[in-house]
Amino acid sequence: MNWDIKLTKPQDEFIFSEARYPAFVGGWGCGKTTMLILKAMMLSEMYPENQGVILRKSFTDLKDSTMSDFTKYTGIKVRSDKRVTLPNGSIILFHHLDELSGIAQNINLGWFGIEQAEEMDSDKVFELLRGRLRRDNVGHVQGFLIANTNGHNWMWRKWKSSPPSDQYHLVEATPFDNPHLREDFVEDLKTMEIESPSHYRRFVLNSWEDTDTADKIIPYQKILEAVDRDIREYDNSMKVIACDPAEYGDDKTVIYYLEGYKVKEFKILSKKSLMETAGHVVAMHRKHGADKIIIDDIGVGAGVRASLKETLDYNDTGLVMGFNSGRVPMDKQHYVRSRDEIWGHAAKLFKDDYVSIPDDPDLVEDLGAVTYALNSKGQMMIARKKDIKKVLGHSPDRADALVMGLWASAKGKKRELVYSGFQEEYDPLTFGL
Repeated sequence: MNWDIKLTKPQDEFIFSEARYPAFVGGWGCGKTTMLILKAMMLSEMYPENQGVILRKSFTDLKDSTMSDFTKYTGIKVRSDKRVTLPNGSIILFHHLDELSGIAQNINLGWFGIEQAEEMDSDKVFELLRGRLRRDNVGHVQGFLIANTNGHNWMWRKWKSSPPSDQYHLVEATPFDNPHLREDFVEDLKTMEIESPSHYRRFVLNSWEDTDTADKIIPYQKILEAVDRDIREYDNSMKVIACDPAEYGDDKTVIYYLEGYKVKEFKILSKKSLMETAGHVVAMHRKHGADKIIIDDIGVGAGVRASLKETLDYNDTGLVMGFNSGRVPMDKQHYVRSRDEIWGHAAKLFKDDYVSIPDDPDLVEDLGAVTYALNSKGQMMIARKKDIKKVLGHSPDRADALVMGLWASAKGKKRELVYSGFQEEYDPLTFGL
């Protein structure tokens, strides 16, 4: 292989990385695809009879972009069976996500490369290929990827935030690291800073805090600003306990105690029975004397609510109430379900600087992962929990409990906490609980 390529510093660092799992994450114009193909060719030519796979999520992108670029840069045509055989016997396979599971069970790899890894919803594909890096006849095996940033996703966790080991080597770059780009292209990128700041931060500055569309229900910066915020407290602030229960499995039971819009205490529990969860809520109520206790009423939560009604609210005073996220919202014009409505309400509180949350990175990430879309009627729809779970790797239990608490706190009887304009928009807590 004799390519006439002048490597930038980030490209050089990625190509010659000896880590088992190098990742090249950068903005537009950083040469990521070229570097993936170059690395694949280097490892294939370095070890005769090596075998590696280049993977992309969709067949269309694999065929029209990845395989086409491979032929463009190497001059080697990819066969109809999506493979290339080099003179030294090394084989390069090209696959997309839908056909990977069956194939991956039957091959031993010396390397794999994932193009546009941010398109993957989780690290499932990476882990599957990782388990096939066991080819005997090669001296050094590697699994590498190229990507754009895409918020605090699985790549951010593995390579940026908390790498499992020093074998996870992250190389980052921006277009300004590449002196070989056209001058008019670079100038056009700079205009994006004003015209499309979210795109500019993500695709130019390589920010991990932005996604490619402004679909985050709560801006990430507003979440960070709410951490340990010193907000005004009132003697007659609503005291609310919010609980999102989970009995067993990987989900967590989350209990928050709020005074007004400030979280004052919380408990995160694992693998607790319904009665144990109810006991923790009772103990918190006895400590603080809550005005309202709101429970996620779907699934195991119904049992917790029933137990608390029997223990604390046997006279049916309205102290304990269940929240059903699928019910019809109060504001049918702007929301589809109650869940959409309480998230829209929480977003307004965050944007207007009314919320104070604890310094809990998991809560911050849960809140930052929730997205929304508008339907044809202009109604807001929050992303499904299972889709958010794919991004986070776990259920957004902390965020769900918090927004329930904020809703109950605003909807209670002590209206002094409610800011101007909110009182006319909503009635007291009568949303069919």
